[in-house]
Amino acid sequence: MLKVFTNIDKVKEEWDNINVSDFLHSSFLEIFYISHTKIKHLFFIDTHTRLYAHVFELNFDKTANYINSNLLAFFIKFIKFDVLYLTNSFLTNIPAFFSNKQIDLKEFLSVLKHNYSLLIVPDFVFKNIIAEKNEFSKVEVEEEMVLEISENWNGIDNYISDLRKKYRNKVKKIINSSSKLEIKSLNSVDLVFYADNIQGLFSQVVNESRFSGPLFNTNSFSLLVKKDIFKVYGYFINNNLIAFSSEIHQDKTLYSYYTGFDKSINKILPIYGRMLIETINNAIKLKMTKVVFGRTANEFKSNFGAIPIKSYVYIKVKNKYLNILLKPIFKRLTIKNWIKRNPFKK
Repeated sequence: MLKVFTNIDKVKEEWDNINVSDFLHSSFLEIFYISHTKIKHLFFIDTHTRLYAHVFELNFDKTANYINSNLLAFFIKFIKFDVLYLTNSFLTNIPAFFSNKQIDLKEFLSVLKHNYSLLIVPDFVFKNIIAEKNEFSKVEVEEEMVLEISENWNGIDNYISDLRKKYRNKVKKIINSSSKLEIKSLNSVDLVFYADNIQGLFSQVVNESRFSGPLFNTNSFSLLVKKDIFKVYGYFINNNLIAFSSEIHQDKTLYSYYTGFDKSINKILPIYGRMLIETINNAIKLKMTKVVFGRTANEFKSNFGAIPIKSYVYIKVKNKYLNILLKPIFKRLTIKNWIKRNPFKK
């Protein structure tokens, strides 16, 4: 029988009885659970299924960035929802569920005793559910940017030599002009010491993002790095931390995740570009097959060879009348156009 819990301690013993991934293991989820107390954490469990989800408050003020109508953009800024997000909202492109059968959405929602007003289902979950799918609005979100790592790249020099001259020179310029940066792998002790700096640097990036869900608590880094799959790197000038990047390593894929940097310094020193180069270098050294860069600065990332992968979420307002009313607005949500670069020789 399907059950749902909000306290991980009540489900932890049974949760790992089936073969869950590292991202779904209770010891991994517990880090998000204890570090983000302002959102509701849901643990759905039955014989066949494990699914981790969140309920959180979402203001649609930043969503106005995706609407090509000034009037609609003005009104949507005042909309607020309690969102039920079906998977881990902090790792939006990594599944936090397992099921050896199709998930019956109606059954899932019937056991849920917690209020929500808007349901959001990522595309990789949506294809595994049974539901009245015509009730949902399909909304394109920022693409994942993915770089395939060539098996011929034995080091960063091989990658650079495969770039066309214009882009090769750009990468070399970034490396040369950021040579004063000292890059260190940060352990759990370091991350506790630099906790305030890291949260501040992260906030500088998040505050300028076009859309954001619940705010990630970077204090959880000190726990996450104790997992072999998670790494955090600090970027220093004169022993001052001015930036950080984080990575998740899993199944020959390197996921580039949370980053933060001093915006004012980035204007005179190409910190962010150097981060991307270091991430590519790490993937090559670790014999990864691809880097998943995530959903921001897409045009800039395409300069380094990353290509866009279409991504969608499926949205449904719980109130059926409001759902009908808002569907036309959801259909007007569009991602920003950008120019795709082709930096490789072939």
